[in-house]
Amino acid sequence: MQKQTPESFWGRVDKGDLDDCWDWTGSKNTSGYGNLQWHGRVVQAHRVAYWLTYGGDRPETKFREPGWPSRYRRFVLHRCDNRTCCNPRHLFLGSMSANMRDAYKKGRKQQPRSSHANAKLTPEQVRDIRTRYYAGDAKQSELAEDHGVSQRVVSLVVRNESYRDVI
Repeated sequence: MQKQTPESFWGRVDKGDLDDCWDWTGSKNTSGYGNLQWHGRVVQAHRVAYWLTYGGDRPETKFREPGWPSRYRRFVLHRCDNRTCCNPRHLFLGSMSANMRDAYKKGRKQQPRSSHANAKLTPEQVRDIRTRYYAGDAKQSELAEDHGVSQRVVSLVVRNESYRDVI
């Protein structure tokens, strides 16, 4: 078995220029992420790259803010959306919800439609209502008229009491 050192890890990364993706050349898991055995555990390569560069918890654990409950754990995320990338400049810590928002924004994932059986608004309409209302560009009654719903529906949307699943 190969000794697990930073040098042996980086030897399996195809490094390019500082701004390029540095691809993992070793094995990959079924989701396409680089995978390796690291001190007795199977971990994702980008986690090891982050850990070797920035420190913190062991790479096989979910990163946590000190003293915070486990539900606030942080994940190692890719700015570049390349699952095999190990360039530390492309990696950052974020929550699962931050990862989902990023995926919706970049089109990697489709925004789910509200599960409410009588949903009258699309996710795009909900975002438009919230954006225009928070910017002070329109009153709730104007937004209701523009989208063909009641002022009460708009009120629930801007207070995040309905369409909570729309980011």
